Amino acid sequence: MVTRDGLVYGLPEAEYHAPKDELSSTGAKLILDAPARFKHVVLDGNQEHKDSYDLGSIVHAKVLGTGWGVEVLDFENWRTKASQEAKAAARAAGLIPMLRHEVEKPNAIAEAVLANRDAAALFERDGASEVSAFATCPETGVRVRARADRFCGPIVDLKTTAGSAKPEDFARTAFKFGYDLQDAMYEDVFRWASGWDDEFKFVVVETRAPYLVSVCTLRSDFIDMGRDKALKARRVYAECMAAGIWPGYPSGEHVVEPPMAAVYDYQDNYESEEIHL
Repeated sequence: MVTRDGLVYGLPEAEYHAPKDELSSTGAKLILDAPARFKHVVLDGNQEHKDSYDLGSIVHAKVLGTGWGVEVLDFENWRTKASQEAKAAARAAGLIPMLRHEVEKPNAIAEAVLANRDAAALFERDGASEVSAFATCPETGVRVRARADRFCGPIVDLKTTAGSAKPEDFARTAFKFGYDLQDAMYEDVFRWASGWDDEFKFVVVETRAPYLVSVCTLRSDFIDMGRDKALKARRVYAECMAAGIWPGYPSGEHVVEPPMAAVYDYQDNYESEEIHL
């Protein structure tokens, strides 16, 4: 297989994802969960598709002007055999199947993004969509890749959320879904691939009306946390590849401590002996 290096424009998504000897930020998060899960999903090819991903993919395509195509099907729901067959045929053709009554929502979300002044200013800048970067980690020798939704000076990543796009709420979402690791790894891969030196920006849009939007950058210490996680993932990946061993969770019995959120909840609501009626 030919080693891919530098920036690549216009690379089809299937080709971007095809090689299994390159580590992405998604793969890094799987590695940190458990190397065995990474092997199952990535190396063994058991990637699970969820219909819930489709809305975000369609919004991306409409905002970026590239990406997945859509096939609109005239069914009330997916419960009939005919609808399921049509759905499977659309996926086999590389299209996202969508019911006609569902079309309005992704259109409205995309319009909300482009109507937001801060978001529109980023997407309207000179640049390109779906830009892929390939490089080698200088410390571990691991081949790495990243794919920017929009590359226009900064790297712009569009996120749809069923939660809140309010910046203080997005901070919790970023931690939960490992966006700090994604941010750091994208910055490193694009820098190694091309000497790039700018910012990584998230455009976050809610998937419930009125489809509120925010533009967020992670603070430097948040990114540094993600960079440490990404480096650990690359080290574990390199060790597992060399040994051919992909462990699951740590063995033995484990004492489970309460998470800090539970501690704070207890302190706020139960620690006091006073009763107020």
